[in-house]
Amino acid sequence: MHKTFLMGALTWALAAAGFTLAPQDPAAPKPDRTQGVKVTYERLGPADSKKQVHSQRARLLSLAVERGETATPFVAPGLFRATYAATLSLSARERCRFRIEGRGSVKLTINGEAVLDGVLRPGKPLETPDGKAVRLKKGDNELALVFESTAMGDGQFRLSWAGADFGFEPIAPERLTSPADDAAVRAGEELQLGQQLWAERRCARCHEMDQKRVGESAFAELDTVGPDLRQAGARMHQDWLAEWLLDPRRFRPDATMPKLPLTPAEAADLAAWLAGMGAPGVAPAAPADLEAKGRARFRQLGCVACHLEPGAKHAEGHGGRIDLAFVPQKWQGAALAEYLQEPSRNHPDVRMPDLKLSRDDAVLLASWLLASGSKEALRPHKGDASRGKRLAEKHGCGLCHGLDALVADRQWPRLRSLKAERGCLADDAAKAGAPDHGFDAAQRAALRAFLAHAEEAPFRRAPLDYAARHLTSSKCTQCHALDGRPSTWAHWTEQQNAATPLPKDQDPVAQGVPGLTWVGAKLQPSWMERFVTGQEKSPRPWLTARMPAFAKQGGTIVQGLARMHGYGAADEPPTPTDANVAVHGDRLLAQGTGFGCVQCHALGDKPAVQVFEREGIELTTAKKRLRHEYYTRWLADPPRVDPDARMPKYADGKGKTAILDVLDGDAARQFEAIWQHLGTRQPR
Repeated sequence: MHKTFLMGALTWALAAAGFTLAPQDPAAPKPDRTQGVKVTYERLGPADSKKQVHSQRARLLSLAVERGETATPFVAPGLFRATYAATLSLSARERCRFRIEGRGSVKLTINGEAVLDGVLRPGKPLETPDGKAVRLKKGDNELALVFESTAMGDGQFRLSWAGADFGFEPIAPERLTSPADDAAVRAGEELQLGQQLWAERRCARCHEMDQKRVGESAFAELDTVGPDLRQAGARMHQDWLAEWLLDPRRFRPDATMPKLPLTPAEAADLAAWLAGMGAPGVAPAAPADLEAKGRARFRQLGCVACHLEPGAKHAEGHGGRIDLAFVPQKWQGAALAEYLQEPSRNHPDVRMPDLKLSRDDAVLLASWLLASGSKEALRPHKGDASRGKRLAEKHGCGLCHGLDALVADRQWPRLRSLKAERGCLADDAAKAGAPDHGFDAAQRAALRAFLAHAEEAPFRRAPLDYAARHLTSSKCTQCHALDGRPSTWAHWTEQQNAATPLPKDQDPVAQGVPGLTWVGAKLQPSWMERFVTGQEKSPRPWLTARMPAFAKQGGTIVQGLARMHGYGAADEPPTPTDANVAVHGDRLLAQGTGFGCVQCHALGDKPAVQVFEREGIELTTAKKRLRHEYYTRWLADPPRVDPDARMPKYADGKGKTAILDVLDGDAARQFEAIWQHLGTRQPR
């Protein structure tokens, strides 16, 4: 999984999957370039201070850093500079205006010519004057932007452009490229990979730090634990436990559990001790017509986005999805149904998110997985439980797992004493007698490079960095399109449809699963956080696809997504309601007198009148969910914001609509009237 991190956050997921997809924009990146913007962060301190610089690839020409935060954990909080470089490729000449909003100072240069330069203050953007549009040439245009924070290390900026046929908007990520093989970016992304591995493999639990404690790390990233094993026998079969201990990656190539230096006899002893804790419950009765119902529900709920269906082959382009063939060998029936209903019950840091399944769905899926998985019986393992407990104490299993076992006197070196070529990071960890994490050469190099930063980087609050890493580690792009590239699920669906068309309720594109490209600029942070952590109902109740709840890391991911788009942690201030404007909104929503929005959109308790192709979102929640900025841009030209949008463009090139008897047909004023009117309605 992590090998492709060094290719950049934007191309990570699809490169890992083996997909080859052409960009949607006609100006396709050249082979020596890749999607994304090169950004270099630099701490600006006294002349005699240690230089701190970190380069990586960014999605957008925007950022926000709040006081006490940093843009990257490899640069300490405080006054900083961010230098961006990207190529904007156009299929034809354009004359465009540019605008930068935020706080701090900024300079924008295009093709070597200064375009905007000055201090940013809230509510006072820098903007190209009317009549002074910048001439952009056909082909490659070189953009350079230098941003400096305020003296306290906080600041934000958002770059927008406007052309002859579109208003101010961010430059779409798929239009921006940078050199594919940049040494500074390669080194910076190696450090990011090292930090991700350091956290995921829980390295700090064995290799203690001198000054800081694991529990003090930013976003508790070093504080994660493995599953509680004090009732392991109620959940897992003994023979599977023994085989897992001998080689976790035999079952899960992405397993974070290392292969311990155990003999088969020792693995059998440890498995016997674990299996003796807790008794299996009674498995629920399997529903009728299990094969058809189970497979259909697996697809409807979107399980297929992250998991291979039982029996599916590991074909090229499987998207990094996890094979579930081993499920019958591992799970006790009753425990699997309970796990699917509440994955975090015995493992608060489980990677599997909570789909909030009903009991019936959990039983159906558990029964189907158990019936459809591997029928191969594992070799029997008979061990001595008393010896197994002593082995658990010797190997320090209690450092990562809930266990009623002591941890032997510390036998692992502290962080300061680690030798980068030894132990877990040796080229052959098994020969070194250390736990074997299955690291490849790139992963070992990343961890070795990260060791110099391990005392500081994990303790710096950097939501931008956290979100960039977790878009992939939390598998967001398995279900959601991002930056012009379809999701893994959509790609799988396309392949399936080529053979046998799937029902609409199993097709994420037909259902309208939203993309993530603009989500940080689209949604109010407070609403988005409630939704991602499972506290808010979906605004798309027609979806069979289930948005899971990320209770622990979801809030930080949301904050990072907002920062990517140049917004802080707070919601956009509410716009005051003008009754004289809002009065027109009711008419504009209606059929016959307006745009007919109520045909596809429910309005409060009133359902949509006659849905065309697919239902739209219920409208009275709009002001609670959306930023006004995004709403305005969306209404002006929905297909430009989202090429998959079913909503048509109502405004012509002159900013007029066909409804000339309301507000003189002025599109901007009409759309604002709808927004104002929605604010007068109580969300359901």
